[in-house]
Amino acid sequence: MVTNSNSSSHEMIKLPCELRKLVWGDNIEQSIFERWSQRFQFSNDEPSALIQYEGGPCSVLTTVQAHLLNELIFCKRCQYDWRQASSDEIDLHFLNALVSILHLLSSSNNKVYLANFHYEKQKDNLTVNQFHQEIKFNICQSNIDLKEIVFSRLQMWKNSYGVLLFLYSCLMTKTIDLLKKEIDDETSLPLIDIAHGHGSQCLTNLLITGFATPHCFDGDKDISGLTLYGIHQQASIGFLSSLEIYRLMEVGWFLKNPKSPIWILGSETHLTVIFSREQALVEQDGETPLKKALKIFHKYDTERNGFISNSLLEQVITEIIESSIIKINQTINQLKLRMDPDNLQIITESSFLNELFPQDQYKLSNSNQIGPLNGKPFIIYHYNGLPRSNKDKKVLYASAQANISDYGYGNDTPISAVAPVQPGSYLPITGVLRTKWPTIELQWDDDAKPSLN
Repeated sequence: MVTNSNSSSHEMIKLPCELRKLVWGDNIEQSIFERWSQRFQFSNDEPSALIQYEGGPCSVLTTVQAHLLNELIFCKRCQYDWRQASSDEIDLHFLNALVSILHLLSSSNNKVYLANFHYEKQKDNLTVNQFHQEIKFNICQSNIDLKEIVFSRLQMWKNSYGVLLFLYSCLMTKTIDLLKKEIDDETSLPLIDIAHGHGSQCLTNLLITGFATPHCFDGDKDISGLTLYGIHQQASIGFLSSLEIYRLMEVGWFLKNPKSPIWILGSETHLTVIFSREQALVEQDGETPLKKALKIFHKYDTERNGFISNSLLEQVITEIIESSIIKINQTINQLKLRMDPDNLQIITESSFLNELFPQDQYKLSNSNQIGPLNGKPFIIYHYNGLPRSNKDKKVLYASAQANISDYGYGNDTPISAVAPVQPGSYLPITGVLRTKWPTIELQWDDDAKPSLN
């Protein structure tokens, strides 16, 4: 974390070739580079909504948009009319969003690297090499200087290569060594897909959580001796994925339950944002003893079938005891007899929780679960930065009246309980939201049909 003292370096550092390779691979397609060569530009129709020109840079644009909304919609100056905030006010929240992300990435480095780009001709169509030869970085080690320099470069962020310059600032701040260490799956590299130009899940997770893992589950998993690194704590922004509907991805409690009611939604090809000003949608305390124990159970239930092999119980209990979550006085054999009385050689999640937390008001019965707001309607908004994906090609927030009935919280809902999206039954966005709130219903204003793509 950068300090509060006033300290920065005037030394200018060039972009390392190794980082360029980490982002693009061995060769950079000019067409993909051009799609990423865009500025941070706001919609004329929605003053706080960023525009995305082409497919590709949504991993940067949507995360910045989400952090910007986190600044804007809870701002006391803007709370009564946040959609009509002045351009100066929007710029302030935009710059604060950039600072927030850089702070997130500097937590283990104590330095922030800020891109500096001055190209005399200011052409929009530089070659790949021309662009990269001109990038240099300032090192900043104080909060005061960080904010001052980020704010002073507002026009640079809003010029042709603003998105890439911020991306490189983030990656340099994180450091190459940490990026390589945290990306445990080499198939996740490069960070920008060489064929389609989309940002990887590593990049999205990095800008949400500060950690460049390709996985979205809670904690770490051991798969045949290979450790896969997941998410270890709540972030300000959450993440939900359409891939989870079909069990192609597991999104854990931490990403489903951010500190603010703002989630990035992932489809097969694009990222968008869903958000609300209703704070009751988020749960701040994710570290109750029961939730800690349940996360350990899920580490061994790798397929999320709702049970583990009888033989794995000793490892689960050992980890619970070593973590000082609860005291367990029974022997492993006694626990097996109580959790698997019919000797089926499996331990179900419900028997595990009933035995270890018999007095806990966990609401194991689905019928007893109570949704946030007790079923009271609330307003939810959706952002998609691609003009072609918006009505009349105008980038605007779509709004809906939402309702979550009983058995709707979904924080620990197994994926098997979420019905796949049936063609024609409801919009795909509903299916994604039901991976968190299985009973959510949405009535979109003006008959809007928000697109995830």
